[in-house]
Amino acid sequence: MNDFLKKVPIFWLVLSLSAFLYILNFSVNGIWTENESFYAESVREMVEKGNYLDINYNYQSRFNKPPLTYWLIAASTKLFGMNAFAIRLPIVILAFCTILLVWAMARMLYGEKTALLALAMQAISIQFIAGKQYASPEIPLAFFFTLTLYFFLKGELSGNSRNYQFAAIALGLTVLTKGYPYIIVIGGIMILYLFIKSNFQWRIFFDNVKKLKPFSFIAITSIIGFSWIVLMYVNYGQKFLTVLYQETLDRGLYNEPFELDELIFYPLVMMWSFFPYSLLFVYACFHYLFTIRKRKDIAFGFSWVMVMFVFFTASSGKLPTYFIQAHPALALISAHFITRYKPAGNVSKSLWSLVFLLPAAIGIILSTAIIIIFKLPVFYHLITAAALLLIVIFSLPQKEKADDISEMIYVRHILPFIGTFSALLIFSLGVLPALEERRPVDSIGRVINREQHIPKNIPLYLQNELIHNLPFYAARRVIPDVIPETILQQKPLLAMILTKNTPDSLLSSVIWRGDIYRRRSSESRLMLFIESYLKAKEGDMSGFTSYSLIYKR
Repeated sequence: MNDFLKKVPIFWLVLSLSAFLYILNFSVNGIWTENESFYAESVREMVEKGNYLDINYNYQSRFNKPPLTYWLIAASTKLFGMNAFAIRLPIVILAFCTILLVWAMARMLYGEKTALLALAMQAISIQFIAGKQYASPEIPLAFFFTLTLYFFLKGELSGNSRNYQFAAIALGLTVLTKGYPYIIVIGGIMILYLFIKSNFQWRIFFDNVKKLKPFSFIAITSIIGFSWIVLMYVNYGQKFLTVLYQETLDRGLYNEPFELDELIFYPLVMMWSFFPYSLLFVYACFHYLFTIRKRKDIAFGFSWVMVMFVFFTASSGKLPTYFIQAHPALALISAHFITRYKPAGNVSKSLWSLVFLLPAAIGIILSTAIIIIFKLPVFYHLITAAALLLIVIFSLPQKEKADDISEMIYVRHILPFIGTFSALLIFSLGVLPALEERRPVDSIGRVINREQHIPKNIPLYLQNELIHNLPFYAARRVIPDVIPETILQQKPLLAMILTKNTPDSLLSSVIWRGDIYRRRSSESRLMLFIESYLKAKEGDMSGFTSYSLIYKR
């Protein structure tokens, strides 16, 4: 086996598997989550109006987030059309580029062996790979966030000051993606790293800060990052500032007493979001706990994680997606630990084996569970069997040589990747396409715009709260929360009302009828939707509501 592995181009194998997983069925599902619906519809309205500066959702101003993600999606739709493929393509590309940036940073810091492991860890981490499936700012933010620190690190290691200018540009683009608080976050990471690098000596620290040319750095970042904020303030004044405050300071400042259990929110998030290598990261943290002051080799990753942890733990708003940008640092620390750590004693060796075997086993169990729960064809078990065979083979005792990357990578370190890859592959191939049978909103748009050719100036009235992806597929303004009795006499009329409330006199005007998922009003909670989907297959439609689409000329 070792002779075979020596002939395999390991980097290209891991990279190709990751790329395949990222592009597999990424557009098979329609626009569905609440956040993705905001971005898809806002881009559609941008293109419709030819105005790429003002952001509107459902034909109302939306200042919640800066425009760069919208612009990237809009550029893609101009090339590939207004569809899920074009809307998600920039996100998938930036996710994959983030993986390459992590590899490049690990290579600069630690060499080829660590770089390959860091690439695999970043590529397969559950929350990051889930984020690449939806058009939202989390992945673009992760890319520009990582790009900023990549150029900063390259400047530190090479001494070429031009890299700091590139870092300033990247930070400006980061602000243009998610907002100015990320100047504080990324600036804090840089400052802490330089302080540690300076042996906590202030004079050396200030000398290192001067190399950044901080005034020109801030100027470049501000010109790029604050340009949209200034423009929106000029155009909308206090209305814009109110939303800006709500999205930044209001979310960040505590109005209630800080609870101690909030300290463990993001550590718990990391345990599942960085799976399957989260156990390894925890193991590394305990190992480094008492030696951190002496471990300058992990100062960069440590600064990254620590600043993000302190900043977001101290903020009032807490969401798991806020910590996606820390995954590259988790990968850097974990991958470096693997290549340096040698367990001593039976207990340490057993725990070390468990760190890799347990996540691998969980991946195999999840693979089997997905096949059984979703009643997928038997041939999907071949994927699980192949993964299990590889795990068994690579778990067998083999000689490790420090200079042999193939042997090193395949002893135990790649086992979590294999197990999780199996589960994600089966889910992407077998489950994602099946979910579409319970998401018929795109068929509503097809009936309205392609079959009936209903003029776009006719709004769509909707009984009950807004279905967030409906404006995108209907390609028109949606007016929610209407009372049927108040609008049914209008002509022309386009309305979606509960089937049970549809009068017999209007049955001839029904152009579509179907079940819409309305549990907690959002499909962003994927597990709840899957639960309702599985119940529906057994005849329990409690998670869905029957609607009728009425059109009167």
